[in-house]
Amino acid sequence: MTDIRVPVDGADPSVERNLVDQLEGPYPGTVRRVVVPLAGTGAAVVDWTSRHPLLTVVLRRDLAEETVRVTVTLDPGGAGQRVLPPVVFAPWSAAGASIPAYAPDTADEPLVASFPVAVTAERAVDGAGSAVTGAALTGLVELAVLEGNLGRLLYLMSYEKHRLRRAAREVHAYRTLAHARRDALDRIGADVGVARFVDELVHEPASGEVYARRLAPPAREPDAAYAHRLGLYRRFLLPTPGAVRRLLNGPGTDTDPNTGLFADLPGGARFTVREDDDRFAVAIRLVAVGDPQHRTNFLAQLRRDRLVLPANTPPNNTAHAGRALPASRLAEVTALRASLRQSYAFDSAHGVAPPLAAALDRAGRVCRALGSSIVWQVTRAQDDAGGSRYELGLGVDVSWPTPAQATDLRNRVLDTGRAVTADRTAEALIAAARAQGVPTVAADGELAWLWRVCGLPTTHRISTTRMYLSHLPTRGLAVTAPLSAAVGADTPVEAQFHAPGDPGGNALLLAGLVAAASAWTGAGEPAWTPLTDAAARTRWAAVPTRPAGQPVDQVLAAAGLPAVRDPAPVVAALNRLPDELVETIELPAALASALIAGQPAAGDRLARLVGLLREQHLAAALPLVETGNRILLVCSVIGLPQAGLNLAERRATGFRWYTVGLGGGTAEIKAVGARTALRPTHAGLVAVVALSYVRTGRTDPYEFRVELPDGVTLTLAQYERLMNALTRVCPLGVEINTFGIRRDHVDLDADGTAEPLRPAVARTFRTFQQRRHRGVYDQL
Repeated sequence: MTDIRVPVDGADPSVERNLVDQLEGPYPGTVRRVVVPLAGTGAAVVDWTSRHPLLTVVLRRDLAEETVRVTVTLDPGGAGQRVLPPVVFAPWSAAGASIPAYAPDTADEPLVASFPVAVTAERAVDGAGSAVTGAALTGLVELAVLEGNLGRLLYLMSYEKHRLRRAAREVHAYRTLAHARRDALDRIGADVGVARFVDELVHEPASGEVYARRLAPPAREPDAAYAHRLGLYRRFLLPTPGAVRRLLNGPGTDTDPNTGLFADLPGGARFTVREDDDRFAVAIRLVAVGDPQHRTNFLAQLRRDRLVLPANTPPNNTAHAGRALPASRLAEVTALRASLRQSYAFDSAHGVAPPLAAALDRAGRVCRALGSSIVWQVTRAQDDAGGSRYELGLGVDVSWPTPAQATDLRNRVLDTGRAVTADRTAEALIAAARAQGVPTVAADGELAWLWRVCGLPTTHRISTTRMYLSHLPTRGLAVTAPLSAAVGADTPVEAQFHAPGDPGGNALLLAGLVAAASAWTGAGEPAWTPLTDAAARTRWAAVPTRPAGQPVDQVLAAAGLPAVRDPAPVVAALNRLPDELVETIELPAALASALIAGQPAAGDRLARLVGLLREQHLAAALPLVETGNRILLVCSVIGLPQAGLNLAERRATGFRWYTVGLGGGTAEIKAVGARTALRPTHAGLVAVVALSYVRTGRTDPYEFRVELPDGVTLTLAQYERLMNALTRVCPLGVEINTFGIRRDHVDLDADGTAEPLRPAVARTFRTFQQRRHRGVYDQL
């Protein structure tokens, strides 16, 4: 289709002017067209004697969805004053379009004396009109006089062309989403498979359900709302982070108001798209299948051929010299060993994996570049009996820095006036550490900022004097398994995230409870009492059966917790859970008594406690009401019986297991769970690999999360639009997490307060785009 924005008859869109210019033969000069100057006041004068004149009003710019009404008055203020019928330019009229305003009768006398006129104009959009004056008037219309009978004839013959051009512009506009109306919108919707709604979403407060209620015929979805939905599908869109942010928020920075698909959010709030993943943790354990010598031989070969042996002893030097490596590589390893000895004190038997050695060396070079003379004491390295942390040389124990040493290193790295050394790698790492931020010694006494920037993501406190460093992300993960197993026999294997100091509990669970307890008592509340695993199981067994309808049930429900009335099956299920994934606390006596009495204020306090646990990324909490006005609260990073995952959408920790056969050994293993069973199938050596995660508020790998500022709520229609927009930009194999939106930001009953969406309601939204089939236009 010809682009009607480029006039087919040249850059000048005036039809009659073009006709006059194209006259040939004896006709040039027989038709005269003169533009009459128009003042900002609307006054104009045809100040010459004209022959068979035709006064026209000419449009000077293209119109969109607007109507222009022009009124011409002859001899304004004079004895012959006469108001001529108004001329009207319909929407989508093109620049250069003209309408006759005055054609005097020249049948008896062809000459017409000069005459003044006055012009007024009104512009109307959607029925609302406003006067056009001053420069806006002269920029909108002009007056032109066409003289001669031939001029009048040519104008009459070409007059319909203005209507054709206006109709073509209107057809073109109606093919665009911004201007389409009625059936034109329906045709665009049919093109992209998005039908106009004939129903509306309704929330039923009594049942809490959301359903689609059909509109009373002939009511249908308004054009504006329909066009807004179609805008999702009438654009080229790649599911990139930048495209998602522009779609939801429009262009601009985080502080600019929302101008995108959700410009109607309160206060111009913008969405935040987060993609800061929690890294997986990994641990590896060697298990000999059949003869234990398989494992012994493998570790001996590992030490002889692979590990870096930093100590400068004859056995170590002989081992490195005997390796089948190019001379250049042997020289690099020798230099690495010498560099490590400058910053670390290794025992003669210590060996480390090459990637770990390189990372440790980077940290040592950074310390030396900063001018520090610190020498780190390595107390443990590769150890055949060291378990998953040490047997492959993937981690070392290093002495804890003294406060003076930590303070000195921090001050040195923050000193921007220090002399730059020739070690470009160390200088780049120092700049990177400074850019990432260096915490205080009180907040980071183990100098994790130093180890992390040098490629050691794991800094795990073993005791008050030692810390474990590894180039693999472990988060304190350790795998427990026997050194050997028989073919065909089920062998127990266990993985555990150890908290700092290796107390035996889950790292996330213990840290979360400590942080929540601090916040709880910091708000003036009495401290709760943690129970040991043995004491907790004894107390669980003594929980009595309770009748329904007790006051405590209502306050527990108000805090989002289940009421356990028949404890026997619940306790039996709790006893099957791993000890390290479950912790039990006893609520303060006064709070427990108030809860049992059903006091609403006590329920509010309990809800605040539950909120603190949720903020620390715990997954579930289960209350157990004992005799004697006592209440236990079982907390976990996995789902609990009867409670499920009531603090988070998903469990806070998880494990996946793999086996790698070495030297002919093979085995099968149950894929998930903190505890699993290994069943060897062929003799040899098997590496048991645990790939695990801990959710700390960041996103999972292959996931991004959409968030809103606190207090911003979505209506049902906006929530529906958001879910369809995210469906439109969801890449293959990537999950979009909207749990926070569904829990804290959807206002179901239009009272300005968000209500958490139940799982069934959370997916109650209409899908905009449907699959297209031949012959179903009427349905769309």
